[in-house]
Amino acid sequence: MNMLRRKKIEKDFLKELRIAYRSIEDKGKFLKGILLPSIFLGLIIIFIPKIVSFLFPSIFSINPLTFLVAGLLIIFLGVMYPYISWKNREMDINGKMHFFITHLRVLAISDLPLKEIINILGGKKVYGSLGKELKKVSILSTQWKVPLAKAFKFVSERTPSKMLRDFLDRFSQSLVSGVSHREFIEQEQGGVIEEYKTMYESSNENITILNEVYVSLLIAITFLMSFGIVMPMLTGLTDMNLYVSLSSFLLIAIELLLLYLLRSMVPSDEIWPQTGEKGEIEIKLTKIFQLTFVLSMILLAFFILLKYKLRFGFENIPNELLFAIALTPLIIPGIKVYVEEKNIFRREKNFLGFLSALGSISTMRGGKINEAVHYLSEKDYGILTPHIKALYRRLRTRINDDASWEWFGVDTGSNYIQRASEMFREATYAAANPRDVARMITENIRKIRDLRIKKHAILKTTTSLFAGITFGMALSVYTSLLIVQHLNEIWLQAGNPFENISFINIGPIVSVIPQSTLASISNMVFFVLVIHSLILSLTIKVLRGSHKLIVPLYFVPFVWIVAITSVAVNFLLSSYL
Repeated sequence: MNMLRRKKIEKDFLKELRIAYRSIEDKGKFLKGILLPSIFLGLIIIFIPKIVSFLFPSIFSINPLTFLVAGLLIIFLGVMYPYISWKNREMDINGKMHFFITHLRVLAISDLPLKEIINILGGKKVYGSLGKELKKVSILSTQWKVPLAKAFKFVSERTPSKMLRDFLDRFSQSLVSGVSHREFIEQEQGGVIEEYKTMYESSNENITILNEVYVSLLIAITFLMSFGIVMPMLTGLTDMNLYVSLSSFLLIAIELLLLYLLRSMVPSDEIWPQTGEKGEIEIKLTKIFQLTFVLSMILLAFFILLKYKLRFGFENIPNELLFAIALTPLIIPGIKVYVEEKNIFRREKNFLGFLSALGSISTMRGGKINEAVHYLSEKDYGILTPHIKALYRRLRTRINDDASWEWFGVDTGSNYIQRASEMFREATYAAANPRDVARMITENIRKIRDLRIKKHAILKTTTSLFAGITFGMALSVYTSLLIVQHLNEIWLQAGNPFENISFINIGPIVSVIPQSTLASISNMVFFVLVIHSLILSLTIKVLRGSHKLIVPLYFVPFVWIVAITSVAVNFLLSSYL
């Protein structure tokens, strides 16, 4: 049974790999820009130890195993790039299916024909890979005059998303059977949303499961790294860099793999608008980050100058502590983003009430949306009120209603509000009933928003777990380093007490490690732990769907945990050794 299952998995993988290579739009660009450069770079990395040992035989001593693994990995990634890109498209499509089906539903109750609806959805950049698949349907039906049923079937056989494939297959069959598109979409809308909801809930459970797997793997790697630091001292091996480098490479590789797995398993649920436009809030946050980044670089340069050039008492301050202090200003934009996202969640909650009221009032006033917005701008919708007033001011100019609604969503900073506003505007412009449109949009947005709230509750535990992992790793590794340094000092003070004892060959067992090697290992460990902190911060950002500037909110505290642990180990534990 397991053999048959494994063969089926291999067969499906090879099939998807062939489809991925066939779906490459520009094969020459892939060959010249990705495959050949990755092979060339991988071979160079593999042969670096040979080249260095030939040119500088007595200066450098490099272990070739690390370079061999890194070179082969780069070549493998180059060969697998089409498949990885193809699977990324699947993740992108699945993450936008709930917006797509809601948008399709509200346009279906308007007077627009199905071909025009597909043309509208296929031309939207916010749908990413899903928009490109719909664009193929639009081109086939409009330019090549292919019937929509056949166009749906053609695209479904080539799309990477199983969810979209099944939907297009069902849509194609219903059109062939004579079912109207309005009737089919009305029946399918609830099913697709429930499928997306199930996928979302399953991904929330997977986050918890992967957290446990991740902790187990990191415990093993931390042990390997600590053991690799101590073992050369006790076994007489002089190449300590080999063990530390391999364990560091494993640590970073596993964390990047975890990041990719979580990104592939968790639907993309972005908090901020994806139109490419930046509102006042985002522009302000970007300026704050630029200022704090410059300040951090100035602090870092200043500390390097004081410690290694001027030496005004800074030579005794650990590098880890100075680096953490220099990074500290970067936490300011992270805090600002976190606070602003809390405000975005409040705006979204108020927007659901505003949209329902807007639909009802617009229907009572004969579809006059602008008059309804004017009436509601005088009401109190809390934190959303200034944005409603700004929306009415733009609509009152009668220059571009579409742009007014788009900037309303962008200025609120909410992806949900921007998408819902766009759907409402397009459907009502096509003569759909505003009350029905508002009801459909709010029902679906409320369901997905509830799932996001549950996910963020899980992420609070995940963040605490990541902080604890960082502390545990730093404590174990720096304790091992301190023990090695202490043993090294003992061997240096004792000299070689066994040199006159010929029948005990103790030399190969006990070895002295140069202080420069220990210093470089300490710097390497700190650098690896900083990379570890950055990857964990990026993981939290991806899971939250937050703005990229939220990364320093987690990165800076993680670096401080590493720095404080390093200083505490050196000052507190050294007195006991």
